Amino acid sequence: MNSPDQQIKLTQDDGRVFVDMPDGDDHVCASCGACCNHFRVSFYVGEIAGGLADSAIGVPADKVIPITPFYAAMAGTNQEKPRCVCFEGEVGKSSRCSIYHHRSSTCREFYVHDEQGQPNPACQTARAANGLAPLTAIQT
Repeated sequence: MNSPDQQIKLTQDDGRVFVDMPDGDDHVCASCGACCNHFRVSFYVGEIAGGLADSAIGVPADKVIPITPFYAAMAGTNQEKPRCVCFEGEVGKSSRCSIYHHRSSTCREFYVHDEQGQPNPACQTARAANGLAPLTAIQT
């Protein structure tokens, strides 16, 4: 299901909702990248390719760092000024994930607007920390 902000929401068997953006530069994330440059992106180590995950869809092992025996993080996001190693572009101008189709569940669950059209508070926090204007609500 697509929402007015072009998010494609995919409900998983376990109830989680993963969010995809359409290809191209016509959505808000393509000119943002604040989340990739603000948060530590940690996730279960079973998502790393070659581990429990299917190597064709798992997060590439050379793009992560261990956090605990059970959790890993995207390289570059566990530091004072986070910047995901997979982020390509410039915050607020152009944004792309070099492993988009292999990104972690943490990234897949990060949404821009909720079902009522309200901006994600975490997205707003990341945008503010990177000097970007807040997003407005959209009509659903």
